[in-house]
Amino acid sequence: MKNIIIIGASRAGKSTLTKLLSERINNLMVIRTDLLRLAYREAILKDTSLSITVVLNTPEYIDFVLSYYKYANMYDTGFVKVMDTVDFEPKDVSVFENAIVVCLGYPNAIKEEVVKNWRKYDTDIDWTKSRSDEKLLHHAEKEIKNSQYLEEECKKYNIKYVDTSSDREKVLEELADYIVDNIKD
Repeated sequence: MKNIIIIGASRAGKSTLTKLLSERINNLMVIRTDLLRLAYREAILKDTSLSITVVLNTPEYIDFVLSYYKYANMYDTGFVKVMDTVDFEPKDVSVFENAIVVCLGYPNAIKEEVVKNWRKYDTDIDWTKSRSDEKLLHHAEKEIKNSQYLEEECKKYNIKYVDTSSDREKVLEELADYIVDNIKD
């Protein structure tokens, strides 16, 4: 069985896709790099005030994530691993052997639509929950540009890119079915 690497823009549906996969695949092990990043920031860097960008630009952090993935593959052999991450780009995914890689984004959305979707899917633990719409609109512009960049990079590296700008639930259901159909070696 292949592992599954889900990369992409913030709040594009990576965790939702992971949940859909967990409903379809019995032996799934979820690796959420958001949680690894928070733990790394607190336990290793010992500074919870550091931004995500600072942590991501710490080369040791990426090595830590890759090491975790390696050991999960060595010791949890009965599980399909799914990694839900914003920490890797299409150019990085060659390190994940024997994996289906998909990238999610919203390159064709306008910032107001992005914020509306973020609000629609907000949970109490999402970083967007506590931010004002004004701050989110600014961040949405960056994430739309990031989505456009990721879409172009996916073309270069032959990675499946999925636009979650509209019909998100339907798009993610279809993508989950595609992954399940293609997970066997």
